[in-house]
Amino acid sequence: MRGNDRTGATGAADDGDTAVWVGLGLAEAAAGAQVGAVPLPEIMAGGRRLRRRRRTLVGAVALGTVVVLAGGTMAGLNGASAGRDSVGTIAPAGSGTGGGTGGGPAPDTSGAPTAPPSAAAVRDPFTPSRAVIAQGTAAGKEWKLWIALWPLARQDQAYQQAQAVWQERHAADPELPAPTEAFVQQYWQPQEDVTNTYFTVDGVRLGHDSQGSVPAPSAPATPVDTVGTLSGGLVGHRGKDDTVAPLDVVMAHLDPNTGRVTVTWTDGTTYEPPQVTVGDSPIRWIAVARPEGKTARSWQVYDRNGEKMRGGDYVDFLK
Repeated sequence: MRGNDRTGATGAADDGDTAVWVGLGLAEAAAGAQVGAVPLPEIMAGGRRLRRRRRTLVGAVALGTVVVLAGGTMAGLNGASAGRDSVGTIAPAGSGTGGGTGGGPAPDTSGAPTAPPSAAAVRDPFTPSRAVIAQGTAAGKEWKLWIALWPLARQDQAYQQAQAVWQERHAADPELPAPTEAFVQQYWQPQEDVTNTYFTVDGVRLGHDSQGSVPAPSAPATPVDTVGTLSGGLVGHRGKDDTVAPLDVVMAHLDPNTGRVTVTWTDGTTYEPPQVTVGDSPIRWIAVARPEGKTARSWQVYDRNGEKMRGGDYVDFLK
């Protein structure tokens, strides 16, 4: 996942995005080859589909390709909100094809289509499925972290899909350039769904979103990962001191061989984020928010048999 993919009408990357292009392997794509940005991955943003596939947290921090998604907090806390950067209550995240997107000026008024459960098998590339990965309250306001999954489009449909994704993003970020057909066709990925991650606060969609891609259900199986890598990053940031996120939140998707993930905070408490899927995609997502006054001491990744994997040793989020 890569945060806030932005390109101009000619497909040229803005400022700091250039480095991310290379870090995510887009340079390879240009040679003939936006969610993995740790903070992540991405694909096609504003006309460019940044490949968000498997930017692992293993070594990702060292490489400086951490994806910045958009903040909020979600660390299994209880009690009332104590201040601006505190979490009051954390409600369970939703999964599946949830409704409202919060893309308009008032709660759930964007009018963006969302695939109903019965339509999941159709995989309409122009009707995304949505899910809430995390939600809670901060400074007395309700925030939600959403992911919209746009099913794989045929190459002849890719530009139309890119326009539809851009229209949703542009409504919350008027400066986002529109995609060009030439760029979309050049970087079309035949085995990937498009993802768009964003925050809403009191129902209003925020900018600083991120666009990426993940393997579609029809994509060939990948080799079994024995390390326990995570693909994700900090949400809602574009750079240092440039964020609209209410709090620091890390979002990531899990490798198929990963069973669960836990975080140990500096006070000794632990948190295991719930896993969420969207639509018919098998990809499992997690989100972890920094609790007030705490930082992450360590991350642990376990396989499906409950055995500890090495992936957590390389994760440096929220520390």
